[in-house]
Amino acid sequence: MIPERCSVRMTDEERTYVVLRLGVLAIGLPLLFVPGIDPVMQEAGLLALAMVAVGVIVLAGATLYRGRTVARMMLWVLPVDLLAVGVFTSMFAEWDGAYPVCVLLGVLYGLVQSRRDALGAAVLFSSAYIVGHVLAPPANLFVVALIAVKALTLVVVSAVVANSVRKQREREHQVESEAAERARVNRQLEHRVAELQAISEITEVLHSSLDSDEVGVIVLDVLAGLIGFSALAVFVIDKDRSETLFSASVGVPHESGRRNSGVLAPGEIEAHMTCRRVFHHGSMMVLFCASAEDMERINDNDELVIHAVASELVVAVENSHLYKLTKRLAVTDELTGMKNYRYLQQKLDEEVSRSKRYGKHLSFVMMDVDDFKQHNDCHGHLAGDRALSEFLAVVSSVVREVDVIARYGGEEFAIVLPETDPAGAFVVAEKIREALEAHLFADGEGARCCTLTVSLGVATYPTHASDKETLLHEADDALYRAKNSGKNRVCAAKHTAESQMASGE
Repeated sequence: MIPERCSVRMTDEERTYVVLRLGVLAIGLPLLFVPGIDPVMQEAGLLALAMVAVGVIVLAGATLYRGRTVARMMLWVLPVDLLAVGVFTSMFAEWDGAYPVCVLLGVLYGLVQSRRDALGAAVLFSSAYIVGHVLAPPANLFVVALIAVKALTLVVVSAVVANSVRKQREREHQVESEAAERARVNRQLEHRVAELQAISEITEVLHSSLDSDEVGVIVLDVLAGLIGFSALAVFVIDKDRSETLFSASVGVPHESGRRNSGVLAPGEIEAHMTCRRVFHHGSMMVLFCASAEDMERINDNDELVIHAVASELVVAVENSHLYKLTKRLAVTDELTGMKNYRYLQQKLDEEVSRSKRYGKHLSFVMMDVDDFKQHNDCHGHLAGDRALSEFLAVVSSVVREVDVIARYGGEEFAIVLPETDPAGAFVVAEKIREALEAHLFADGEGARCCTLTVSLGVATYPTHASDKETLLHEADDALYRAKNSGKNRVCAAKHTAESQMASGE
């Protein structure tokens, strides 16, 4: 089985070492055939070069096919290098031709290896150099001293090279570390800029509409993309009233497995996600929900972003709540909860126009509580206010959802009945009268023992009127007749639209 080839990147020093090994092999082989060399030494030289060649093959194979580093393989072939140094030193001791090779090998080991390993290799090369000379023919004392100085010089040179390389590597490592730190800081700055842009976008979206429900999913989409969440949900809760003021979710699975971008109930969210409080201000609390895995990945920066978005969301929800409240109060009677006079006029304009367009009937009922001042005088104004507020519930139980109940003013009320003819309107008015007559209202002590009656006037477009003003006038006139004829009764408009036009009214 042929091993998989690995891609190994060599340093310049390691590459130089490999090339020089091949050079020693190429230069040393011809030198063994120089005339006059002792045959025994020639055979030893051939053996040394063969070992060098084997070392080159092992080095190349282990490096290219096993992914081993050249620096590591150099120590494996070190014995071969030592043998070659000793043999060549002994062969060419007379003119000391092996010394440059020793110095070169010492320098190369100093370039590639650590300072400790390079110094150890230099000592071994020096020892091999000395042994080679010892095995050569005897020399005088001066030559011996020179050999010792050369061996020591070899060690010193290798140590100096190794130390210089170590310092150079430390400087390179420092430069690389500084570059990596700058890159890290740049990435952080880019991320901070992205966060600020996202927060700015979220803030702009939140404050672009006074209806927070419309922009909730957009905000969560931006937030999910910024912090890398596949699914999340957010709830803004009023703790004092135990009421959820805002809720939105993105990527949250339903029980059926379908993914959506809509809103789920807190109980359903908790079945799929882990929730925790991320913002708390007064009675307002923001609940942030995501998967357990995503929750574990939240870091300090994500916490700051989520907290900033949550605080903006609370402001937007409060503004939206106030806007909806103001909008509701603008068309709602505060005491009774019914629509107010302004809304009634707008609704009548719309319904009259619609009735004209489609040729439909539109009925209008005016009603007034009989002897309401006497009720207030007997039971107090608070009991009277409570009675007026109960009118909405009683009347709502009789009319349809499309019918509009409004407070006309004081103890007078009005009802708009779309697509209702005169006969139908009279039946509805009579049912209202009966329901109110049968209802027991509370007295000043809270006991339900009081009865109230109402008088009602009914008019219908286009039977009794050709426009809104005439419709109001006819209903009011019918109410007046009901009050004057004994109260607690329903009266319909007398005049028809045709008779009014004929009489010039």
